[in-house]
Amino acid sequence: MDMLDTIEMLEAIGSDASLRYASTVELTNVLEKAQASAAFTAAVASGDTSRLDQEFDGRKMYAPQAVQTFLASDPD
Repeated sequence: MDMLDTIEMLEAIGSDASLRYASTVELTNVLEKAQASAAFTAAVASGDTSRLDQEFDGRKMYAPQAVQTFLASDPD
């Protein structure tokens, strides 16, 4: 599996509530059956997203803006 396959699988997980809210064991089993990369499967199984660094060629991944927060002292 390459980076594009992993991105497509992440999109599929994000759009399917049964996968999005699946337990770690259930999601790991789905990834193994789908022959996801070892790095992706290990990241899900361990909860350690740094394992995806090799999958994304060491590129730094940033949190989406939707989850970023601002300090109370920031102006509106």
